[in-house]
Amino acid sequence: MNILVKEFADKAIEDMPGAWNIPDEFCAKFAQLIVKECNRYACSVWEHGPLLGRDLLIHFGIEEMGDE
Repeated sequence: MNILVKEFADKAIEDMPGAWNIPDEFCAKFAQLIVKECNRYACSVWEHGPLLGRDLLIHFGIEEMGDE
């Protein structure tokens, strides 16, 4: 799991009164779905959306940077 995803998950749990331990696998999949939706939205709305969306995927560790 990307370190940012882990930090965000830990922060969300920390900020919840009476929070329980949520499995890392759930947090990783949930974050992946959010970032992929942001990518989809960026690609469909903005002229440079595909670049932004790809940067988001790379930043959050969902996609690796290629040798382009």
